[in-house]
Amino acid sequence: MSTSLPPELSPRASATRPKRARAQSSTTIKSPGLTLTGLIVVCLVPTAVVMLASAALFSGVGGFANLVFAVVSIFAAVRIKRSEFFAAIIAPPLIYAASLIIASGALSGKSGSLLINIGATLGTYLSVAAPWLFFVEIVCLIVIIVRGRTGR
Repeated sequence: MSTSLPPELSPRASATRPKRARAQSSTTIKSPGLTLTGLIVVCLVPTAVVMLASAALFSGVGGFANLVFAVVSIFAAVRIKRSEFFAAIIAPPLIYAASLIIASGALSGKSGSLLINIGATLGTYLSVAAPWLFFVEIVCLIVIIVRGRTGR
């Protein structure tokens, strides 16, 4: 009696048989961190909501709205992907201006042109919030430099 293997399991058959390509897994591993879109969402939504609420309740952008802006911008700088480091430095002032534009309806007076009111609101509140903007920019720059040097 011979103890031979079936033809499909023999070593000769496996050498001549073409190898199957491995199937790609359906789950892709993404690198951790925020993308530019995530940075905009994480920073713009809380800042705009707090500015809008502050403008409606207290007729101005107060320190709490600026504090929320600083916290979410620094958080975004800590969590952003390495490939998006440049965005963490450039985006915060633009996000602050966009938040002011969103809240400018409640901040500006009811008279005059809408564009003039938005321009006056932006000019006023960007000049008042300049120390906050410089602070956030410097802290975000320091965070990005430290993350870049340590490889995080």
